[in-house]
Amino acid sequence: MGQYWKRIVIAGIGVELLYALYVYFLSTTDLVGYKPEGLAVAFILFALGGFWAARPAQGQRLAIGLGVGIVGTLFYYAISMPVLLAGEMEFPLMAWVNHALKLAGGAVGALMAGRLAPARA
Repeated sequence: MGQYWKRIVIAGIGVELLYALYVYFLSTTDLVGYKPEGLAVAFILFALGGFWAARPAQGQRLAIGLGVGIVGTLFYYAISMPVLLAGEMEFPLMAWVNHALKLAGGAVGALMAGRLAPARA
């Protein structure tokens, strides 16, 4: 799995940035990240990221997909650190659901990469 860390980091950060673009600039509703459509977008984007990161892997695809979700979640907290330290950020239950869906999306995408990979003799 060590050889895929670059792909994991690129996918996790890239997908989190795409999700932030959707939440803050493309969505027309407030707090969309806590609503069903925002949760679905998080799952789908992280599934695509997990798929891309795990596509060339021979094994450990689930770990790669989970890694994409973990990197994306950690990147979210890294860029939110000033607001978090100022005590201005709340964490409702739906925020934790959102992060869980990022992990699940990355894992599902990685498993789909394994299912769609050509059989190697």
